[in-house]
Amino acid sequence: MPRCAFYGIITIQGFFPSYLKNRRNYLTVPWLVVVIIASLLANRLGLPLLPLAEWVGYLIGAFLAAPGVLILALGLKASSFRVLIGRDKSALITRGVYSYIRHPFCLSCILLAFSAAVGLRSAVGLMIAVLALVIIYVRALSEEKELERRFGQEYCEYKSKVGMFIPKRKRTRSPG
Repeated sequence: MPRCAFYGIITIQGFFPSYLKNRRNYLTVPWLVVVIIASLLANRLGLPLLPLAEWVGYLIGAFLAAPGVLILALGLKASSFRVLIGRDKSALITRGVYSYIRHPFCLSCILLAFSAAVGLRSAVGLMIAVLALVIIYVRALSEEKELERRFGQEYCEYKSKVGMFIPKRKRTRSPG
């Protein structure tokens, strides 16, 4: 088997072999890299930029990157490496950031892709980030079907309490 495979972009299979066996995972991992490379290339070729002042692009990019990196770090902290790479499928993680959102890695990837596109003021990068958003959303829906099949009612209850990408408001009981 070759060291590299092409599924929309080239990824190195030797890095996380068991994680990359599932082709759905190709839809999440590399989007930030694709947006950065496409944005830099488009800017170098003189393709249209977003109509933002340079400092505004940097500011918005930083505003999107900060929560993206934080959510990524919290997601890594809340789940074990064996779960992340797909070797341990027996545990439903509902602690940490997973108690607020069901797909922290997908959300962080989306935020970081948009951050790179806007930070580099690239119209091409922004189009790719929108495409990434759609593909990641479809991937998350597919993953949810698998989790419902695997964990049944436990996952359905978790899903009803926790938002997919945006935290749900906790309902407080009124006295009386």
